[in-house]
Amino acid sequence: MKTFKRIFAVILALVLSASSFVCFAADDSKQYHNYEKVLLLGDSQASGYSDYRDVYSEFCYVEESYAAYLAKDLGAELLPFACPGFRTIELRYMLDDNYAGDDRLFNAVPSLPREAFEASKPYIRQAIKDADLITIGIGGNDWGAYLTWIMASVQLENKLPEEFRNELKKFLKNASFEDNIIEKIVEIADYCNALDELATALPEAMSYGVRNMRTNWNYIVEYIYENNPDVTLMAIGMFAGDYKTTKDEPDVIIESDPITSAIENYIVNFGNEHVLSNQEKYGYIFVDTKGTIVEESHPTVAGHRFIADRILEELPDARFDLTDIKAGQANYKAVEYMYLNGLMNATADKTFNGSANITKADFSALMNNYNTVYPVSTSDKPVTLLEVKLAAFITAENKTVNDLFNLLSYFAKLSFINDAFAPATRMQVAAEFYSYIR
Repeated sequence: MKTFKRIFAVILALVLSASSFVCFAADDSKQYHNYEKVLLLGDSQASGYSDYRDVYSEFCYVEESYAAYLAKDLGAELLPFACPGFRTIELRYMLDDNYAGDDRLFNAVPSLPREAFEASKPYIRQAIKDADLITIGIGGNDWGAYLTWIMASVQLENKLPEEFRNELKKFLKNASFEDNIIEKIVEIADYCNALDELATALPEAMSYGVRNMRTNWNYIVEYIYENNPDVTLMAIGMFAGDYKTTKDEPDVIIESDPITSAIENYIVNFGNEHVLSNQEKYGYIFVDTKGTIVEESHPTVAGHRFIADRILEELPDARFDLTDIKAGQANYKAVEYMYLNGLMNATADKTFNGSANITKADFSALMNNYNTVYPVSTSDKPVTLLEVKLAAFITAENKTVNDLFNLLSYFAKLSFINDAFAPATRMQVAAEFYSYIR
């Protein structure tokens, strides 16, 4: 109890003095590396396919796609190798001469014969070697457009009500990648009073597609780095259709059905998990695209611009020259921000040394770089994690009730695990401040 009272007293004192803090203004003059060739890999969402407009996007340049926006903004040449219907299965087949794929290889590709893909193999492989920047947006079709095939497979038939199973099979006969598969499945399940059974069957149905996706994803990434070790690789995250428009009113966002939205987000998070969790292992950069505006299931023009902006935001800054942390590593963006804005310095040998404890002297220098009223110190004693969290909170702009609630919840836990006064590392300082000020 005494520990909690002590923490609460510190919180109260610092919050009451928060009016003396002035938030630091960020430096927005980001500089990009010189990317001469940008390679686009992926499926229909990457290619620029439209549900509402007549757009041919098979391995070709699409003016209003996120890749086109990205290449223009960077002054680079775009090498477009994305295609509607692509899964990781088809992309791996293009790269791996020993990979057979499956019995539905290229079945969902709408307009190109298989011979066209065979002929494209050497060109896509050469493009991987030549590119300075590669974006890869793929995976949704591994479990999305193909989910009906899996849902109707033998191993699940006994788990689904007969009426739902029969209606699903009818839909399956005419389903294509152009359909919003998840939305249709939910509609059928709701009509057949089988939503509970659908929720039970989904994890098993998805596991087949996701298992293939995970294995193929690793192969594709390893192939890219083996053939182009210095390339900047951006993994474009999948997104749910929470923000939709209609063909008649493309500028009006309509509310998504809550059941469909919940299932789509569950599946998207399930699909993104492997890509996101492996970015530090391989060194690529994951781009979160949640919030993308879509037509039926493909991005609108504004949606493509949104994704391009998210990629630009995640690209490393050319001015960042520290050697011990790279893009794709945990807390890279936090360190980049703090370093480039002059809030935290590097060592003489251009390392960040994130595991070292931060001293009171260094912390007071950081705080006063924020133009805050903070006591200058010359002490080499470590700063506590409690001081760091409180200082980060009260110096940040746009503090919300939720921020304060999370902060108080954290401190409540500290009264039990008793690490409020543990020394804070430089990496913890960067992460704490970045979480509030970004």
